[in-house]
Amino acid sequence: MDRTRRNELQTASALLHKVADGVELTAGDALQAVIAAAAVDAVLEPGGWTQIREDEGVFTTNLSLTTRASLRDELKSAAKAKRKTLTSVVTDGFREVLEGTWTPPESRRIVRTGESAKSDPRVVLNVTIEDALRVRLRDRLPGLSSALGYKVTESGIALSYLRHKLLPAAPVKPE
Repeated sequence: MDRTRRNELQTASALLHKVADGVELTAGDALQAVIAAAAVDAVLEPGGWTQIREDEGVFTTNLSLTTRASLRDELKSAAKAKRKTLTSVVTDGFREVLEGTWTPPESRRIVRTGESAKSDPRVVLNVTIEDALRVRLRDRLPGLSSALGYKVTESGIALSYLRHKLLPAAPVKPE
């Protein structure tokens, strides 16, 4: 069997279960524990989880979301407080739209000018989404837009779902 990051993490899990069950570890287990610990350390590094996806041939691309700096900062703080990543939340949203369990609301954009625009500039927030998921969603967008009577976009779904899940008590803010 190929030694992939996922295999090493499965070994780490098995060893931890042995320890939890009070099973005495062997010398072979100790050697595997060194490899398993290194795998856990690697995955805990920033972006380390992507190694598992690369092992499995899952490819991702960035989805750029343009929004106000204040909303970006609120979303990042809320995600951190809930111990989630923005990417995982957007991925859940895309899946819910595809399953028909969540409907994106119509986007409301307000064009700001003058001091308001300067004090809260537009910024780009990137999330990394599986290519296959994006393709499935894109294929459904024309039909969804037609059924809802307003244009539905990837970025509109992403920002709406981020607000919905991370800032549910907050009023909808303009992008």
